[in-house]
Amino acid sequence: MDGPSGRPGLVSVLANRRFSLWLGSSVTTNLGYSAWSLSILWLAYQLSGTLLLSAAVLFVQWAVYALTFLAGPVVDRLADKRTLFLVVFPLEALIAAFVGVAVAGGSLSVPWLLGAVVAMAVLDDLWWTAGNTVPRILVGTEGLLRANGLQSAMGNAGSLAGYAVGAVILAQVGPDGGLYLRAILLVASTVLLLPVHLRSPPAGLRGFFTDLREGWSLLATTAHRVLLRIGVVLAAVGFFSGAPVLLITLFAHRAFGGSSSAYGALFASYMFGVIASGLAVGRTNPRRHVGPLLIGATVCEGAAIAAAVLALPHLLPSAGVWFLVGLAAGVPSTLVYAYVQAVAPAEAVGRLVSNLEVFPAAASSAGAIAIGFLAAVLAPASLAVGLGVGLLVVGLAAFAIPAIRTLRF
Repeated sequence: MDGPSGRPGLVSVLANRRFSLWLGSSVTTNLGYSAWSLSILWLAYQLSGTLLLSAAVLFVQWAVYALTFLAGPVVDRLADKRTLFLVVFPLEALIAAFVGVAVAGGSLSVPWLLGAVVAMAVLDDLWWTAGNTVPRILVGTEGLLRANGLQSAMGNAGSLAGYAVGAVILAQVGPDGGLYLRAILLVASTVLLLPVHLRSPPAGLRGFFTDLREGWSLLATTAHRVLLRIGVVLAAVGFFSGAPVLLITLFAHRAFGGSSSAYGALFASYMFGVIASGLAVGRTNPRRHVGPLLIGATVCEGAAIAAAVLALPHLLPSAGVWFLVGLAAGVPSTLVYAYVQAVAPAEAVGRLVSNLEVFPAAASSAGAIAIGFLAAVLAPASLAVGLGVGLLVVGLAAFAIPAIRTLRF
């Protein structure tokens, strides 16, 4: 670890120069990603006039994310993970700029929009998997929850800034502005990583499919079998993961007259909650209470989503409720992926993390399209209450699994 030892809490992590540079790149990347997401969902709604195309965008995106496990062997075989970022980020910048030009010229069609979403998602799989190997490389096992909590908080602060800036650009310039912004920020993220070497033990050159099979076989071993149970819980939670962004989009159009300002404000409030959750997890470092916090956060998120209908059509109370949704929603992923990074063999972190991602990503994809269809036949209030109750049930079911209740590292 680069930073001086003996410093308390999050300060010791920030004192690590390489981690600080990595954190800066993560913040910049997330800022651009949020501006892109805001613009793409808004574009999809404008092109179709219904929530279904917005849901389809999330469906194809998460369907590709369900294939993240294919990125695991690629990442684990790299001795220096930085190489992947230096290739992937510039490619994503080119795609974002291309879509921005198409939007500005009025030539963007639904197939081109979905094609761009797929291409970006494939590249996202690579850098996301590599990014999950970085904290352990930089801070070791003991500091993982602090590093992940801080990275979650700061990364989501970048996301919040992206939503805020994206909302202003959306209102003042148009959706193409958010796409150009992502292209510029991806270039900045690349520059920040130039001096950061991210070396770890490579998996070897036994062949892609051999490494792929080995990664899946690890889940069947006694030491890692609990990951299968975690995967089931993440899949159940993941089915509802599109609920906040889709409900915010729906409420902005139905309850707030299609106001892009209201849309941005609700997204920002949600992201403030996610940021707060990352700081809380990082500050408290609850390594011995991973299971109870995972269950409690799921129950609280479900209750907050169901309560969101009580605040309509008032913007300020609605923003407060979506803050609580974000506060609960940000906890599970921070806890679970820090746990996996800690227990995985050093040469297989990328494969185990990406294999686990199959469960929530596939469920999220199915959930997004299901929510899109339900939005066409149910009133917004009924949809929100139903989704909230569904998450409550998931949290209570997770409590019934001893391996989840006692999860710790």
